[in-house]
Amino acid sequence: PVHILTCNTSSTQLSSTMALLAYLTIGVVVLLVLNAAKEYVYRPVNLPPVYTEFPYIPWIGSIWQFATGPREFLQRAHAKCGDIFTINLFGWPMTFLMSSEGHSQFFSAKEEVYDIREAYKCTVVTFGPDVCYDCPVKKMGEQLGFFKTGLTQDKFINYVPVIQDEVAAYFDEHWGDAGEGCLFKALSEVFTLTSARCLLGPEIREQWSGNFAKMYMDLDHSFIPITFFFPNMPNPSRSKCVTARTEFEKIFSKVVEDRRNNPDNDYDDFLQVLMDAEYKSGKRLTMKEITGIMVGTLLGGQHTSNVTGTWTLCHLFMDTTWWDTLMNEQKQISGDLSQPMGYDDVANMTEFDKVLNEVLRLHPPFFQLARVTKQQTQYKGYNIPEGRFIAVSPGAAQRLPSFWGADAEEFDPSRWTPEKSKEHLSYSWIPFGGGRHQCSGRKFAMTSLKTVLSWMMRNYKMEYVVGKIPKDDYTTMVVAPTGPVTVRYTRIKHGK
Repeated sequence: PVHILTCNTSSTQLSSTMALLAYLTIGVVVLLVLNAAKEYVYRPVNLPPVYTEFPYIPWIGSIWQFATGPREFLQRAHAKCGDIFTINLFGWPMTFLMSSEGHSQFFSAKEEVYDIREAYKCTVVTFGPDVCYDCPVKKMGEQLGFFKTGLTQDKFINYVPVIQDEVAAYFDEHWGDAGEGCLFKALSEVFTLTSARCLLGPEIREQWSGNFAKMYMDLDHSFIPITFFFPNMPNPSRSKCVTARTEFEKIFSKVVEDRRNNPDNDYDDFLQVLMDAEYKSGKRLTMKEITGIMVGTLLGGQHTSNVTGTWTLCHLFMDTTWWDTLMNEQKQISGDLSQPMGYDDVANMTEFDKVLNEVLRLHPPFFQLARVTKQQTQYKGYNIPEGRFIAVSPGAAQRLPSFWGADAEEFDPSRWTPEKSKEHLSYSWIPFGGGRHQCSGRKFAMTSLKTVLSWMMRNYKMEYVVGKIPKDDYTTMVVAPTGPVTVRYTRIKHGK
């Protein structure tokens, strides 16, 4: 009897548990249906058209098309829907503006309308808390202002010879007189060293070795596209990045301490700018803030330059007319190509400016720039709801015929003559963003690029083994060339 009672009791408990689970399941389903109905009833009217293609999977959305060929995908969306449209990615509706007027609205909006901080929460892992996009608007603005202080023309005058010294030392060690190598790999390493020397200071540069390079890569690899949508998602790169940033903070702390203990020594790098900087309140930056800003500066200085430098030489290999134009310009400016360049020499390379502008038009480092709407806004009669990603795409828009004509896909630096530049539509060229958040390192990037690439063109004959423009690699946040970009090189012996 006792045995039968126990069985009946267990059976009754199981039935009760199953019933409870059933009620909970029904309740959750009802809540989801009611919430969906509420959103449907109260959804804003006149929303931008949603663009989809087969295969389209609910919640996942158009991630396959966007991940494998985002430029072509957005251009097809633009062709069908016009200047404004929405795509769905991982459950997030993302509205794109693709016109001069749309870009103007995007870049002109204040933070309380289109918030850049909400869109780039993923950077907190790399830069740390209380840095840039993890700050209140006022503090973020002050931190961005430090870049302008640290990247003035006076600094560039000193940076140009330093960059040439770094480039010469690197290629003497790694390339020598002749051989074959990957251009992208070489430029990635070169621009890391030049950025470290000019921005982080001589103490950091002298310590830069295999361990530093590994920590840098751990920081760099934290920038993966999936973290844009899920900034708090655990991934193997996250913990490595936090560890690397912590180690960099220890290193920077030691350098800062040594400098403050030896105030008579004079330093002309960005680290010293941050050490001397104060907020308007009179408060100095903490070591965590200095570290985060320095990490962001190093990544930004290296990323834009190595990618753009590689694309630039690839196009010049394929269009030798412009290669010859640049070499003739350098001869006219410098005379003796065996002599080092000064800042004025680099600044006066206007033909090189045209080439770089055109390369950045075709290959902007960042494919898209995003914000999050903090209030409902309108564009051409469409309502853009609060809490939505809103974006512009330099990678897609800068190749649209509506901006650049029927030959928008062609490499043509002559678009950038003073006469033709006057005809460009407003916000048609946005590789460095625009408005209040335009990249403060633009001039440093252009100066570094012209200095490094000019040195290479003066000192090496290069044969492009690949023989065609590489395809874009969209697996990282910064769009780089795919595959090895192989060149054969021979050292030019000046005076012989």
